[in-house]
Amino acid sequence: MTINLINENHSVHHAQVEWNQLSQIISQFAYFDTNKTQIVSKIFKNNISLLNQEFIFTQNYLRQLKDDHRQVLNQLFSRLPVDDSLEKFSNHISKNGTLQFQELNKLCILLECGQFLNRDFPKMNLNGLELIQTLDFQPISRKFIRDFRHLVDENGDVHFERHPELADLTRRLRETEERIRKTVQEWINVPQNQKVLQYNSYDVHYDRYVVPVRSDSYRSEIGMIVSRSDSGSTLFIELYEVREACNRRLEIIAKIDEIINKLALKYSQSLYEYREFIHLLRVNLLEVDFYHAKAAFSEAYRLEQPVVKESPGFFFSQLFHPLLKNPVKNDAKCTHSDKGIVISGPNTGGKTVFLKSLALSYLLFYHGFFVPASEAELYPYEGVFYFGNDLQDLKTGLSSFSGEVKNYLELIENVEPSNLILIDEIFNSTSSDEASALSLAYFDVLHKKSICHIVVSTHHQMFKTLIHQDQNYISCHVGFDTKNMKPTYKIQWGSPGSSMAIDIFRILSQNHPIVSSVPDKALGQMNTKNVSYETLLQKVSQKQIELDHILNSNRQLEMDLRNQKGAMEGILNLRLQDEVAKAKKEVEKIVNEAKNLLIDVQRQEITKLRKIEDRGSQLSHEVQKISGKAPEVSQAPTQGDIDIDVIKIGDVVYSQTLKKEFTVISIDHKKMTVTIGKGAMKFTMPSNTLSYSKRAPQKPQVSVSFQKTSHSNLEHDVRGMRLSEFQSLVDQALGDLLSGDIPYLTIIHGHGDGILKNWLRDYLKKSKDFKMDVNESGNDGETKIVIA
Repeated sequence: MTINLINENHSVHHAQVEWNQLSQIISQFAYFDTNKTQIVSKIFKNNISLLNQEFIFTQNYLRQLKDDHRQVLNQLFSRLPVDDSLEKFSNHISKNGTLQFQELNKLCILLECGQFLNRDFPKMNLNGLELIQTLDFQPISRKFIRDFRHLVDENGDVHFERHPELADLTRRLRETEERIRKTVQEWINVPQNQKVLQYNSYDVHYDRYVVPVRSDSYRSEIGMIVSRSDSGSTLFIELYEVREACNRRLEIIAKIDEIINKLALKYSQSLYEYREFIHLLRVNLLEVDFYHAKAAFSEAYRLEQPVVKESPGFFFSQLFHPLLKNPVKNDAKCTHSDKGIVISGPNTGGKTVFLKSLALSYLLFYHGFFVPASEAELYPYEGVFYFGNDLQDLKTGLSSFSGEVKNYLELIENVEPSNLILIDEIFNSTSSDEASALSLAYFDVLHKKSICHIVVSTHHQMFKTLIHQDQNYISCHVGFDTKNMKPTYKIQWGSPGSSMAIDIFRILSQNHPIVSSVPDKALGQMNTKNVSYETLLQKVSQKQIELDHILNSNRQLEMDLRNQKGAMEGILNLRLQDEVAKAKKEVEKIVNEAKNLLIDVQRQEITKLRKIEDRGSQLSHEVQKISGKAPEVSQAPTQGDIDIDVIKIGDVVYSQTLKKEFTVISIDHKKMTVTIGKGAMKFTMPSNTLSYSKRAPQKPQVSVSFQKTSHSNLEHDVRGMRLSEFQSLVDQALGDLLSGDIPYLTIIHGHGDGILKNWLRDYLKKSKDFKMDVNESGNDGETKIVIA
């Protein structure tokens, strides 16, 4: 039976190209069960605009969603049920039905997830997410979420103590149950009663507290029989002493259930008003998961967005099979003027893998996925057919050849207006010359009936020779390295290739001496022309392989030279930096020695100190000249600056990923992660993606950058200055003191109670950074200032 791969989900034919295996992998990237099925069953056929739109949606998710954003989405999805229960609850609400608290809680979580995406997730132009971020959640939050969350937590547990009536009833219920348990336990502890018990404990059957009495010891005055054991040897008796209390307990439980049912009805009616809102949110959240899964799959398997061609044909650069580990990548091109491609060459060389790679690429393409290539252009054929190399059908009595003919007859009757036909080893089960003649004649009929591009693999010498002479077909072969005696799996374009059957047999039979003479005998029985032709093809293929090795070697050499040039430049820069660092260390050493000497000198040697100070300032300027740049200005951290050892539970932090502030819920020092939350939403984030809250108190981080333009002085004589001029000088001098350029500062202002002296000392009393030092000379006409 001939199956169009893009029309029917035929498991046998899909299995031949590993689509079933690949589709199972794809479905695992989706979270919701609905999407696991939909993502591999939705086919975009005969609608190019929808197909292009699908690629754009996926590309947008790839470009805009970073790893941190995907982690947040995965945590959001994990709070929701994977099955279709949300759809069932939503449909029940739309019919004005009443849900139980656990079911209402699932819808509340759905609304909270949507509310988070709307309010706290970064704004992005993504299909599904964009619409959610335009919804108005305030009315439903005010009328349902807040009230419901006050009574029911995110785990679905009802907090009766938060409801006035329920709080009183639950208190009475608790007290009643304690009295019942106490009465029953006291009865059990009576020695006389223990004689009739099967075991010394009580149980609850049908909401009744019962004791296990042996059936042969039961007396009616003990109490009423509630139930029996399977064997009948034990009777579960409700004591008369607690019967009234048990009845009151059941009445209280009934009242609690009545109130809960009324509340469930109230909350369900509240949601009925927003039934369209809930439906819209659920559908778009499914869409977010759908394209998030497509993007994640494309990224994991390194797929690229294809271009939809307007004319029949295809182009692939670096095409590979997505299920192979470290696959060999090949280019492939077939234009509208070509009729197809014929691949020859040895077995185990990669012909089947190449055909399957084309088939899988087109299956992915029609399902709206990116394709396994670095670059691709695909025409949307209306029919894509794949034929494996064994079509034997024992049930119907068809041989391999008969089964193949039957399929090709069905194909000719079912071809579409445009078709891509992939055939692995056409007519391999009959004689070579007849198979070649049949193939060429059959292809001619196919091309006359509709637009067909045929990609076929073959070992038939006549077929690949005649096809190579036909300029309408592209001839190619898979390489085989005769020097190393192993396949290269690379497609060699422009010529057919040898089947290499005898050589491959020789390699595989090396450990079987009994057949060691077979290859030479086979060569002796072959037609000389055939041997010469195959040998010539083999030599041409080997030359192409050697040429490819030379070209690859040259490319690698060019790349190595470029890398070497970059490395040399890097070494030069490192050496320059080393020299600058050495010079800087020497200068800093001299400056430090000068400062130390300056601190140790006596006051009467002030003149020498100034010279040392001048020398230190000059050396600092020399450091700047040697380094070739001014001091770098500290930049704000691009990542979070949270110290995980400092923050505490309850602190407010800022998420660099979500661009919002959250409260710290828990801290995992081993994993270096912090669980943050807002309302019912919780996320576990790496600590290096968090910063201190912009509104939370924190230690200021000051980064100062400056370049000295004048020398610092230890002493300033300000006598006779105006106050404004004096204040400006003090500000500059205190800056030198704060930066460490001078160890202390002396201001000579004169004796008495002058304006300058009073202003300076009042300023120092209020300052947190500076203070007056003891003046060893006892001279009140000057003030010595140091760092506080």
